[in-house]
Amino acid sequence: MRPQNFILSLISLLLLTLSSLVAAQSWPDRPVKVIVPYAPGGGVDPVARLVSLKLADIWKQPVVVENKAGGSGTIGANYVAKSPSDGLTILMSATAEVVINQHFMQKMSYNPDTDLKPVTLLVKLPFVLVTNPSKPYSSVTELIAYAKKNPGTVTYASSGPGTPQHLAAVMLEEQANIRLVHVPYKGVAPSVSDLLAGHVDVGFAGLPTVLPHIQSGALKALGLSSKTPSIAAPNIPPLAKTPTLQNFDLTQWFGVYVPSGTPNAIAQKIQKDIVDVLKMPEVKEVLEKQGAQPGNMTLAEFLAFSNSESKKFGAIVKSAKIEQN
Repeated sequence: MRPQNFILSLISLLLLTLSSLVAAQSWPDRPVKVIVPYAPGGGVDPVARLVSLKLADIWKQPVVVENKAGGSGTIGANYVAKSPSDGLTILMSATAEVVINQHFMQKMSYNPDTDLKPVTLLVKLPFVLVTNPSKPYSSVTELIAYAKKNPGTVTYASSGPGTPQHLAAVMLEEQANIRLVHVPYKGVAPSVSDLLAGHVDVGFAGLPTVLPHIQSGALKALGLSSKTPSIAAPNIPPLAKTPTLQNFDLTQWFGVYVPSGTPNAIAQKIQKDIVDVLKMPEVKEVLEKQGAQPGNMTLAEFLAFSNSESKKFGAIVKSAKIEQN
């Protein structure tokens, strides 16, 4: 390359970088939409609304949460993936639509790896393996022993095939060398209802969802899916404390994504402001009381985390031979 051409290219790059930085400084100049790809009230929705309320104060613009449910999160995720790359449409996702579904869905209208840009981790949420108090096991060790003596008789609930709850149970089967019977439900609520009624034997459920039932004695906690205890429930032991489950570590998590073409300067501003919100004492307290661990990841860290989680969940899907019905 000629020296003058190199200089012109360098000047163009600098101008592009400066214009991107200027755009980020004035961003947002309009209301921001936060897309939650699930129904109001459950899962990621309350976290998204809590964080969005604080972001509106920081950004001095309305931050409107819109629920676009359906397709195991893919409808809302596709909406964001196909939105303009101006940072004004943000996805606050669960795990399925960004790292799990692509491993077993035959067709998806977007590619999570190329159409969405990871921004930061919102929270990690451990699952709890729970059972009805009427069942003949009070610990995961007793459950494993019972399942080995009675193969194919212990049933487990999930919120549907390929969901994190399902994959957590598959991981349990593999590591404990037991065989359980999968009973899939259309969502978390009906699966928990049947666990409470004793119609199904065990199941993984999000800590915020089942903690009140554990505290009331309506459900019995056998173990936590994360390797570390939860601030909200320090008396529930991690499953990894059990000798045969030393490598057990699987959590649900919620993350923030924008369309892939969004300038890095804007994505970095979104990341910084969300992390600042998660560090607010009043926000941190609410999340930790629910059993959620607030995130604190840079763009690069969250990209690496998303890729790692995709490989982990993909391996479980392949091992269990899960396919879309």
